[in-house]
Amino acid sequence: MKIELYQAETEKMCRLHQGVLDEARQRLEMGEHFSNMEKLGIIHALQVLIENAIGKAKHLLKIKQQVIPVSAYDVFQLLQQLNLISEIEKRQWDKTIGFRNTVVHEYMNVSEDIVFAIVRKQEYQFTLAFLNKPFEDF
Repeated sequence: MKIELYQAETEKMCRLHQGVLDEARQRLEMGEHFSNMEKLGIIHALQVLIENAIGKAKHLLKIKQQVIPVSAYDVFQLLQQLNLISEIEKRQWDKTIGFRNTVVHEYMNVSEDIVFAIVRKQEYQFTLAFLNKPFEDF
């Protein structure tokens, strides 16, 4: 897949999931409750954004002719070593990947309070910014 097409599809996916998360944030602010299906949709939207960011990070390393690590933590560590992300961003990615790992591997331990805090604080904006940043800007 051409990198331009990959970026365009990533941005399209971002708009969709950002809309879901922004709507959830608005509803949380109004004190509304969510059905179980809606809660799962919110978690899924966060997971897909993170998964896509990990994929984009690997594409970025490939463009930079680097060996692609298996671990998502190591992928972002290498981005930081190459000065493509800052140390502060690296720490945020560690936290983000930790959340993703909980969703994927420890799904029975996903805290609704943590999910809603992520949405209320719009912590997903960090991931969206990475995904929407063109490859040539790294």
